[in-house]
Amino acid sequence: MDERRRAREARLLAEEFGLLHEELGGTRMSGRVSAWLLLCDPPVQSLTEIAEALGVSKAAVSVATRSLLQAGLVERVSLPGRRGDSYRAVAGQMDAVLHLDRIEALDKLVHRCLELAADKDQTASNVQLLHELSEFLDFLKTEIPGLLERWQATRAARPATSPPEPDERRGDA
Repeated sequence: MDERRRAREARLLAEEFGLLHEELGGTRMSGRVSAWLLLCDPPVQSLTEIAEALGVSKAAVSVATRSLLQAGLVERVSLPGRRGDSYRAVAGQMDAVLHLDRIEALDKLVHRCLELAADKDQTASNVQLLHELSEFLDFLKTEIPGLLERWQATRAARPATSPPEPDERRGDA
């Protein structure tokens, strides 16, 4: 694949990541920046390089990068002989992908709703929905840590130098 086509495909993928990230409650720009840092070569990029690659303002990239830094999804890197900071995607943040912190926050809100509805008709559809949501969140909170542990074991067992095998079910071949 030639470089112009590769760059166009990377930018399209970054747009799709941005849309998905927005649907999941983040900002479109954070999704774009996150995707770009997963796709770019070299894997360490300055704010200017990211902005130019995505065709957006440096200020927008700066705001998005700040939120990704706070979420632990990217890290700031200082390169010798280069002015300013650069950024790269951070490995091993799968709990952030699964939004375990948001699940905990939602669970607390649902429990407060249930407390408020304690004297209401417990057979009402919205109260039943709160109970079901509470049960589902409890299920997620017990399952996700084990899932993350299994992922870490799988990752640790994989040779460090070889990339993961393409998953033919998804069409990565």
